[in-house]
Amino acid sequence: MQSYRLSHNLAIPDSLIAATAIVGNYPFITKNQRHYRFIQGLNLLPYP
Repeated sequence: MQSYRLSHNLAIPDSLIAATAIVGNYPFITKNQRHYRFIQGLNLLPYP
């Protein structure tokens, strides 16, 4: 996450949310997919 924060200007709270979803193998639903779409291993789903 450190490399994503530096290269993509990802905020620390956003990186913690993404890391939690990855470690827990949870799907992640968000309206703001732009902040997360580059993170490998994140099961990103669009907000309905």
